[in-house]
Amino acid sequence: MTGFLSIRIKFLAVMSALLISCLVVYLFIAVEVFKTDKTELVFDLNRSMVSNLSAEIETQFSAVSDKLRLFALLSTNANSQIKTENIFGENSEVVFAALYRQGQLSSLKTFTDKKYLETYGLEQNFFQALTETRPVPFAAILKNNEFFWNASIEGGAPLIGYGRSVIIEDQRGLPTEHLAVISYIKPDKMMKALNFIKLSEISIVDQSGNILIHADYNLMKSAKNVSQTPLFVTAVDSKVNVSVASLKDAAGEFLGAYAKAYQNRIFILARASKDQAFSAVYELVSRSISFALIVVTLSLFFAFLLSRSLTKPISILVDGMEKVSQGDLSSQIEVNSKDETQMLASSFNQMISDLRQSRDELQEINRELDQKVKDRTQQLEIQNQAVKEAQEALLKTTRLAAAGEIAGRAAHEVLNPLTGILTRLSAIEKKVQTQIAPQVNLMKDIFQNWQDDHTNGGMKQLVTAWQQPSQVNTSWTLWTEDMHNLTHVQLSFEELMKTIESDTKFLLQESHRISKIIGGMRSLSRLHSDIKTYSAKKLLIDCRNVMADLFNQSHIELREDFADGADQIDIDRDEFIQAITNLMRNSLQSLDEDKSRPKRYLKLATQFDGAQLAILISDNGSGVAEIHQKMLFEKQFTTKPVEEGTGLGLGISRRFIRAHGGDIEFVSSVPQQETIFKILLPLKSHVSSNPKEGAA
Repeated sequence: MTGFLSIRIKFLAVMSALLISCLVVYLFIAVEVFKTDKTELVFDLNRSMVSNLSAEIETQFSAVSDKLRLFALLSTNANSQIKTENIFGENSEVVFAALYRQGQLSSLKTFTDKKYLETYGLEQNFFQALTETRPVPFAAILKNNEFFWNASIEGGAPLIGYGRSVIIEDQRGLPTEHLAVISYIKPDKMMKALNFIKLSEISIVDQSGNILIHADYNLMKSAKNVSQTPLFVTAVDSKVNVSVASLKDAAGEFLGAYAKAYQNRIFILARASKDQAFSAVYELVSRSISFALIVVTLSLFFAFLLSRSLTKPISILVDGMEKVSQGDLSSQIEVNSKDETQMLASSFNQMISDLRQSRDELQEINRELDQKVKDRTQQLEIQNQAVKEAQEALLKTTRLAAAGEIAGRAAHEVLNPLTGILTRLSAIEKKVQTQIAPQVNLMKDIFQNWQDDHTNGGMKQLVTAWQQPSQVNTSWTLWTEDMHNLTHVQLSFEELMKTIESDTKFLLQESHRISKIIGGMRSLSRLHSDIKTYSAKKLLIDCRNVMADLFNQSHIELREDFADGADQIDIDRDEFIQAITNLMRNSLQSLDEDKSRPKRYLKLATQFDGAQLAILISDNGSGVAEIHQKMLFEKQFTTKPVEEGTGLGLGISRRFIRAHGGDIEFVSSVPQQETIFKILLPLKSHVSSNPKEGAA
């Protein structure tokens, strides 16, 4: 019965595995497709929004610029009969304007939209107070000809400051006056558009990164600066006016879009969180998992019923034979399946009858002998069971001790190369995100523009577009600009390939170290060394490169002071690197205990000490307490928590060095000043043919 129960279980397990595998594959494909489609949809929506806002800003501020120039010209023309109100018109975006001569603090003429003051309940001197709270940047206006600034303050309404310079010329075309016109513009239409957008956060900022318009008025009146955000940096560095990008900041990953407007003086930034954008995808995953659980449950139920109908007759046969094997020859096997199983049951019943008859004949003869054998067997079984239990307990204890020792060594020795691998992989991931993605997006934009031109007018239209002047460099054509960009992409990818090749070599090297460490642990004895002649300086530089990423992340300086001269030593390279990096990792943990302290360092130095080479490893970390100095090399001694150390590192390092005729010594420790460890190794010319192996 137990055998056929296992058959049913295996049958159910196979069917369940197949069904679950299909569901997982479907779910994975569906999620990836939905994420891709959702990303493209968000990108298209954001690109469209920032592009439309860019066009609207271009139109609005071009009209305002023309009105301000007309205001300056008519205000200085004594014969003009046109009123200021007629220049700006009703419901104008300009709610205040003032005309100044260069070098004069008082205005020549002003315009105030009184209806605007009444609408927002502002005082008549509101704009005068505004210029005091947010001073007008006259120097920037005169220098750049046009300038924007944030004019929203506490107790006021959303406003944008805009100023431009105007040069008055005489009839001969010679300049007679240099004027500056400042104005305050209400961004009601643009704010209405921003409040209508729910999926993305839209910000309109000036060329310095200061927010001009935002749906949150608190950000406007505080004049928040976003110049350090990844999206603004990408927009400033981009050579295209409108684009999208997938970026990451302190708040997490997001889908962004940007557009440049009004001669690159204004930037429109759109940001949509990936979690919010993919909320529908996550809901799909949740529902799909619920549906899958229901399907799997029903499938298992029906599979169980099917397997039971197939195995029930065989189970009856097995039960009957088990009874026979236990000595019950009085039972009969009854199967009503009307197939081969029923014929087999009849044969078994006949066999049971024959066995019962034979047993009755033998029972009388063997009864007394069986009783004696049973008694003796029972005594032996009791004795054997006691011995077996004692042996199993001893074996289990021995295995646990050996397993603990192996696990402790492997965990500590693998930690250093594994940490280096993980750190280097993290650096590779950052390079891919910061270098490849922008270049790919640039190529996509170039190829998309070519395809659009070719689709609209064939090769003629494409060639005509190539001959258009570039907006990046007026001396270039669009063809020259595209070729320049593609050349830049090619060079970037070539440089990245060299970096990836170097990183891959490093990862393979560290992986071989892990493989060798694990192989050594399996043998439960000293590693089989691959001894060759190396320069100690070169090996120490390799150790520095292995740990450089971790020290750079912690902003710790790595110093070197290598003695000149022949420093060749006979040693196993991997064992040497393992020993040195163990000590360097201990120093790193000591230095990280006080990250706020400046000028933290670790120093690698070499000195010649007669027939030996002395390697000094020093740092200015927290040091080694005096009570712990005599216990440093004891087995499993550590002051670190379990997740940071096993207490095997220094002992294993000393074993590696002693195996090559050297030793590791603790020299001294002054907390926050200097802690020194010394490694002594025989120089090449003084190494014996059979180096003495030291204790572990």
